[in-house]
Amino acid sequence: MQVDKCPVTGATGAVDSVDFDFFAAPQAYRRVAAGHARDGAFHSSHGESFWVLSSYEGICAAFRDEDTFSVSRVSANAGADEERWIPLTIQGSRHNEWRRRLAAWFTPQRARDLTPAIRENARRRISALVDRGEVSFSDEFARPYVMENLMLAVGWPLADLDHLLAIDVAMIRSREAPDPRQAFNAETAFPALQEYVRRHVERRRAEPVEGDLTSATFGWEIDGVPVSDADRESLLTVLFLAGVDSTVNHMANSIQHLAHHPDDRRRFLRDPGIRPAALEEFLRANSCMYPGRLATRDGAAGVASEGSTVLLPLALANYDPAVFPEPERVDFDREHNPHIAFGTGHHQCLGAAYARAQILTAWEEWHALIPDYRLPDPAAEPPFLRNVYDLRVIW
Repeated sequence: MQVDKCPVTGATGAVDSVDFDFFAAPQAYRRVAAGHARDGAFHSSHGESFWVLSSYEGICAAFRDEDTFSVSRVSANAGADEERWIPLTIQGSRHNEWRRRLAAWFTPQRARDLTPAIRENARRRISALVDRGEVSFSDEFARPYVMENLMLAVGWPLADLDHLLAIDVAMIRSREAPDPRQAFNAETAFPALQEYVRRHVERRRAEPVEGDLTSATFGWEIDGVPVSDADRESLLTVLFLAGVDSTVNHMANSIQHLAHHPDDRRRFLRDPGIRPAALEEFLRANSCMYPGRLATRDGAAGVASEGSTVLLPLALANYDPAVFPEPERVDFDREHNPHIAFGTGHHQCLGAAYARAQILTAWEEWHALIPDYRLPDPAAEPPFLRNVYDLRVIW
């Protein structure tokens, strides 16, 4: 597919299609985008064809223009146009009402109120690992730590932790399968999550619990209509899918960087005042999500026809050299850092404050107990982590 002018960037000339996999790692997105920097977008003919916006300005504009870039399609994955995810795939007044209801559960103040429990969770898990001398950072610490924090926030019984971890791992490993979509829909993966959510809704209907999000939804109305079980279950599913793996990835990537950059690690240890800035810089540098949108008109962002999928990769927006000089460099002293690691616009991540609290608390507790650590092969820095990579940490 080619266009003569990109409406987002104003660039003229043809934009060629490339055979590019939607599931590629962030650095692969950046490599391809670098070859189309003048265009501000590139097109992939791989599987379900899609467009990828590559500039900070273009991506932010698309996030904020939901009339042209509808949230009714949230990815380039096959079947994405058939999915209804609450509140991701709704917009307008209904979305505003959902967001108002949910916001109360993920305010910065609630994140602060839950931080003592988050800290106890981190300390307990890291203390149990200290004598080991080596762990899989994501599998043995970060994922169970973040999963427990999510369960605490939404009110899922902690007795179900191992079951939910097994479901999460099954869905993650599906990406390595010969047929990822078939593996994702295997009995132990996504269908197991759907069944858990359904049973939890039934349990809370029979025995509501104060301070439990599911119980609270039974009293909610959206635009004057009581929340249906289908939407209630969709909401809980989205909280699970959005609330674990991206936070785990951010934690693992930051630890990988600190293991390979001892000067940054020493500075983080000796100067608590730099930690908030370090957190924001790591969020920028480690952004790994690529939300999708549905183009609703011809010519949107260079798309030839309405109905096309347009991806808005955070890994490209937050590496745009026009906004972030030397974007590959992690710089705790970066003066201007308007990153969009949690998106922007009406659908900006509601859990941003909670994710920040989890990441910073984990760093503080990890370095208090394990200040010196390394990776098995210090000579080679592993690739950017996304879910399935096993980050081994040694001390």
